Amino acid sequence: MKNQHWSEINEATSVAGIRFLFFVYRSLGRGFFYLFLLPVILYYFCFQPRARRASRGYLQRIRANGGIPEQASLWLWSIKHFFQFGSGLLDKLAVWSGVLSLADVHYQRYREFLNLVESGHGCLVIASHLGNIEVSRVLADTHKRFKLNILVHTKHAENFNRLLKEMDEASCLNLMQVTEITPATAVMLNEKVQAGEIVVIAGDRTPVTGGQRQSDVEFLGDCALMPQGPYILASILQCPVYLIFCLRSKSGYRVIIEPFAELIRLSRKSRDTELAQWAQQFADRLAFYAVQYPLQWFNFYDFWWRPVDERHVPKNT
Repeated sequence: MKNQHWSEINEATSVAGIRFLFFVYRSLGRGFFYLFLLPVILYYFCFQPRARRASRGYLQRIRANGGIPEQASLWLWSIKHFFQFGSGLLDKLAVWSGVLSLADVHYQRYREFLNLVESGHGCLVIASHLGNIEVSRVLADTHKRFKLNILVHTKHAENFNRLLKEMDEASCLNLMQVTEITPATAVMLNEKVQAGEIVVIAGDRTPVTGGQRQSDVEFLGDCALMPQGPYILASILQCPVYLIFCLRSKSGYRVIIEPFAELIRLSRKSRDTELAQWAQQFADRLAFYAVQYPLQWFNFYDFWWRPVDERHVPKNT
């Protein structure tokens, strides 16, 4: 069976569905929200075999890296994985509606990041599908200088932007649908960075099937493809680069902001090698946090899949 690229898989949620769940959450509370969410998650788990297999494959790698007890049932952990995804939807609603309090979010390396933004300099931030990137909106709410532009590869960006504006007209979070970094896109993003705004791009999804702008990396002990786009974009924008992870803990959310590179410059002679090294550095940090928060990586497709004749383990440099 041909494996689908993630962009070819229909989204499991829709704006209409989120509107309904948002209504339930605001009108009836968290308990009723989970009551309505429960059958949705169970249906998704039972009738989406590809997502279920992808979850188990990911959790097997997490277990091999010590993130899950050796004797744990992967079926049970997979169900918990799906429910964690559903719970994350509630957090999205809380963020978008302004219900999530600043007291619920704890920052790491925040002051350094704030100083950069207050100085009027923009930056590139590399995010992932580990945790809940929408929580970064709270980051924008803490300071008027924060203006976040999140690049997404899906066709739903305009719909979600409209939904965001309905919930909060003053929202400083902007979802931008970008399928590839064209010269026009680079110019637009450079203008935003020069204006002191923040550009956010995911580092763990390749935008197209069979595209050339991706690198082989070792991720959770196996060979995977990571996009080169974030590092190509960074080399164009010539601005500081940070990593961000918004992770749910018992006491609320941890927003971890890590310096990644002051500048990224790519040489013509060793461009591909350098891009692979940057992608590997990101993969290492993503794996580090994925092992700590195993149920919060929400890529429900076979992230490691590729034709057998294309598989090889990258050489460590």
